[in-house]
Amino acid sequence: MTRILFLISIVLVSVSSCLEAQISLGVKTNRRQYISYEPIQVTVSIANQSGGPMVLKNSRGAPWVEFVVRNQSGKAISKLREANYSGTTIPTAERVKSSFTLNNTFDLSEPGNYSVHAIVRTPNQGPGEGSRSQSVFFTVNRGVVNWSTKVGVPGVAGDQREYKLLKSSGDGPPKLYVQVEDVRRGHMLACYSLGSVLSFREANKAVDRQNNLHVLFMASPELYCHTVVNTSGKTTQRRYHKSVGTTNPFLYTGNGGQVVVANSQPYDPTKEAEERSKFHKLSEVPNGFSQ
Repeated sequence: MTRILFLISIVLVSVSSCLEAQISLGVKTNRRQYISYEPIQVTVSIANQSGGPMVLKNSRGAPWVEFVVRNQSGKAISKLREANYSGTTIPTAERVKSSFTLNNTFDLSEPGNYSVHAIVRTPNQGPGEGSRSQSVFFTVNRGVVNWSTKVGVPGVAGDQREYKLLKSSGDGPPKLYVQVEDVRRGHMLACYSLGSVLSFREANKAVDRQNNLHVLFMASPELYCHTVVNTSGKTTQRRYHKSVGTTNPFLYTGNGGQVVVANSQPYDPTKEAEERSKFHKLSEVPNGFSQ
């Protein structure tokens, strides 16, 4: 009897090893550093080495892909909810990449260092089985709040939003972030980067008559970015402007509550390219003429 159980265990180990050999698995985050509440994107890369098409789907009470996130002490972070990811099909000898947002499953708003690895299961694998990727590491920090204001939500009595602007250097050049919080329910509706910012010039802020947030910031030595964010946390407008003369563009609020960019000209990259194309290069000057 002991010999039979021993042989069965060998077979099970061999089957498990064979299933793991069917795929090659990798995982990476889109960045190494994030702001609290910012979406943390993870890309899972799966290569099909089974010798035939592979269908990955939830089965046997287990999802086909699962993530394990640990804090800097090595403790696993509890899930807020179970994710129900759509399945995928991988053709023979091909590789597919799928992206996932960790915040949909885990609360990663607390600052700190984290690690994440993925587990991918074939249809005949259940809980406790599957191929595991290497762990990748990332950091969450709060950022520096430079400005905030609270506004009401048009048409919704008692609802209130708090707009915040934050700066973070993160992995590269300084970036300007916006956060929009539902004050009444204590829920963060949005947190994302508005783009790279030149820190030596302070961003202009204004709220229009619909309580939309307007932000005008210097994105490059020649360009200013005007972004409008509504009370739902959505960007509704994003346009670029150039200075007129020696005075910098600024936000102007009219008597009716409308907000516009003053002392600027809209930047249209298509028009700029057309204008540049009108100037001939020296090599295009006909023979017998000089510039």
